[in-house]
Amino acid sequence: MYKTLMLCDSVCDLSFEQEKKSGIRVVNCGVEMGGLPYIDRVEIDSERIYAEVERTGVLPHTSQVTVLQFLEEYLRAAKEGYTDVICTTMNARGSGTYSAAVHAAEILPSEYPALEGKIRIHVVDSTTYSYVIAMPVAMGMERLKKGEAPADVAAWMQDWYRHSITLVGLYNLQYAKKSGRLNACAALVGDALGIKPVLSIAGANKTVAKVRGDRNLIPKMTQLYAEMARDVKGEYIIAYGNNPEQGKELAAAIRKLSGRAPVFMGPIGPCVAVNAGPRMLGIGFLRRGEEADS
Repeated sequence: MYKTLMLCDSVCDLSFEQEKKSGIRVVNCGVEMGGLPYIDRVEIDSERIYAEVERTGVLPHTSQVTVLQFLEEYLRAAKEGYTDVICTTMNARGSGTYSAAVHAAEILPSEYPALEGKIRIHVVDSTTYSYVIAMPVAMGMERLKKGEAPADVAAWMQDWYRHSITLVGLYNLQYAKKSGRLNACAALVGDALGIKPVLSIAGANKTVAKVRGDRNLIPKMTQLYAEMARDVKGEYIIAYGNNPEQGKELAAAIRKLSGRAPVFMGPIGPCVAVNAGPRMLGIGFLRRGEEADS
C-alpha cells in the first residue's frame, strides 16, 4: 500500500485556500526586499512588491527553497506515515530549487538511517512556473487515487512537463528588463512603440510573438493556443497579475475553443511577480511537438 504526499515549492502560486482544497502541500520560497528577508505567501504578497518597485524602482530578489527545508519536509512526511513523496519544483533552469530537492533526497538516508527503504522521494522538474506546476500535480493525485504507483505517476508528470508550454504576455516590460528576462534595449524600444511580447517557457525562455497595443495581446495569445495546443479541448491554466479582468477575458476566449474552464486560475505570487510585473497574462497547456527546448 502506498501513501503519497504531493509537495511543491510556492512558485506553483497556489493560495492557502487552493492548497487546502487540492491536498497539495506547498513549501515557501523567500523574497528579499529592502535588504530584509520575507517568506513567500506568509510575510509578503505580490501587491506589496508592486508598491515597493513603484516607490523605489528596485526589483526584489527571490531565494530558492533550501536543502534543509526540503529535508525537513521529507522528515515531516515520514513522521506522518507517507511511503512516498512526489516533490515538484520550479524550472530547474531558472533556480537551484530542483537540485536542492534532489540533494535533500540523497542525504536523507545517511542523515536518518532508520528511514532507509521506508520512504521514497521522487523529484520532478516542472520546467515552468506558476499554476502550470500545480495542474499536473493535481492530475497526478487523481491517478494515485486510481491505484497507480507513485513512481509511475512521477514519471507521467515529468513527461507531461516536458511536453508542456507556458505562454506569458507582458503589458509592461520594466520588470522583465530589470530581472534580465528581456534585453534592456529591446524593452526600451518595446515600451516606446507600444509593443507587447509573448514569451514561451518550455525549459528555455524565448519570444514567440509581438503585438502592438494592449487590445491585441489577448487575441494573439488565443491564436497561439489554437495553433500550439496538442488538444484545444484539453486542460489548461490561466494566470494574471493585478489585472483580473483581462485574466477573465483570456479565460473566456480559451473556453470558447476548449469548452472547459481552466483547471487553475488566479493571480501570480510574489516570486513570479518579481519577473513578470503587475500586468501580465499566462496560459499553460500541453503542446504539439517535441520535448522542452534544449
